[in-house]
Amino acid sequence: MNNIPNHVAIIMDGNGRWAKSKGLPRTFGHKKGLDVAETIIDYSIKAGIKYLSLYVFSTENWKRSQAEVSALFTLAEKYLTRFEKFCRNRIKIVVSGERQGLPASLIEKIDYIQKRTADFDCICVNLCINYGSQTEIAQAAEKAALQGAITVESIRNNLYNPSLPSPDLVIRTGGQKRLSNFLLFQSAYAELYFCDTFWPNFSIDEYNSVLMEYADRTRTFGGIVDGQ
Repeated sequence: MNNIPNHVAIIMDGNGRWAKSKGLPRTFGHKKGLDVAETIIDYSIKAGIKYLSLYVFSTENWKRSQAEVSALFTLAEKYLTRFEKFCRNRIKIVVSGERQGLPASLIEKIDYIQKRTADFDCICVNLCINYGSQTEIAQAAEKAALQGAITVESIRNNLYNPSLPSPDLVIRTGGQKRLSNFLLFQSAYAELYFCDTFWPNFSIDEYNSVLMEYADRTRTFGGIVDGQ
């Protein structure tokens, strides 16, 4: 496939509703969602995608029950313990978001895995944990002002992970058609794809269809193509 996106960002929505539709606790949906995320990461590697951002936990998710919040953090820790797989597939892990409020054990695993995978180059997986784009932009602007000037470039240089390229494609599952405070600055010119599929049902076939649709789109970034 030609014209593969360099950076795909995914809002993995619908885990809780998927579980509810099956008469299961919402936490079962998140467990299934983790399995799907790993499958999508593996396929992204095969497809040649170099960066993949996943919306794991938003700053608004603190409004959910303590049990669900704890379950989400437990699953994040579970994923971060898979160092052997990261080594085998040369997966680099970075984390975007605020540390305040996160369990100490999760912060410890974040620090460890970011350090141990820093030199891997097959794919970079950006886990957005306790992430809110408005907070990220506000903090970046504040730092830029202290450095002398607030510009688009100075804000970009002060984001959580400024070395990450902007997403080429943002996917949201679960039927909602909004970005929900996810990579707002970075996604200014991203192609957007919304689908009704709950994240636990998001398959390789559907993902591949999204990538094929992206490949057929023409991105002008505000310019003109072929004199049109």
